[in-house]
Amino acid sequence: MVSPELLRTNMRCIFCKNTSAESKSVEHIIPESLGNTAHTLPPGIVCDKCNQYFALKVEKPVLDSSVFRSLRSTMDVPNKKRRIPVPPNENKMELPEYRLTARLLGKIGLEALASRTKSIAGCEEEIIDKPELDAVRDFTRFDRGPDWPFVYRPIYLAESVFYDGTESYEVLHEYDLLYTKGNELYIVVVLFGVELALNLGGPEIDGYNHWLASHKYASPLYVGKNAEPKN
Repeated sequence: MVSPELLRTNMRCIFCKNTSAESKSVEHIIPESLGNTAHTLPPGIVCDKCNQYFALKVEKPVLDSSVFRSLRSTMDVPNKKRRIPVPPNENKMELPEYRLTARLLGKIGLEALASRTKSIAGCEEEIIDKPELDAVRDFTRFDRGPDWPFVYRPIYLAESVFYDGTESYEVLHEYDLLYTKGNELYIVVVLFGVELALNLGGPEIDGYNHWLASHKYASPLYVGKNAEPKN
């Protein structure tokens, strides 16, 4: 059995593949400024350099777009400094840049995969060394290659209120991984009621569209193993 100390020494980042044994940063799978405090990865799975890169170069410009600023302001979602964003003074709401949004989804997807398998010995190394994930890794972390398409569709209103018994709540974000019959792996994320899905294995979305059509366009987050409805 490999000792925890040796495993720690041999840690590598799932994005840059460099040694990450000295990293100190906890990685938030969904950005902390979207209200996420629960879905995190321990230090070393994502190195400090990649953590800082994503925070400044990918997450920040997406979250600073007028649409996200407006939603975060309306729903009182604070940033890391616990401040509510000032609503944009614009008549027309601008979506975040398409390529940056795709890169954010790729980051969430690889981290969700690492989170799903982190308790299984050797799985982090398999994610790092898996050639099928290199294209999305290079696109996400290093901005290489052409644009990566993703599916985008609203599935409920951002201000929707759901109930669990007598308790009411709003949903800021939710996500899951979807494996299709065509052996494709998608990350499916819902932010403020909008579903976004990206194929981690390649820049194609036909498989997801086929999955939706065969499931009457229900969200993967609410059918199959996720079939428990929100009342």
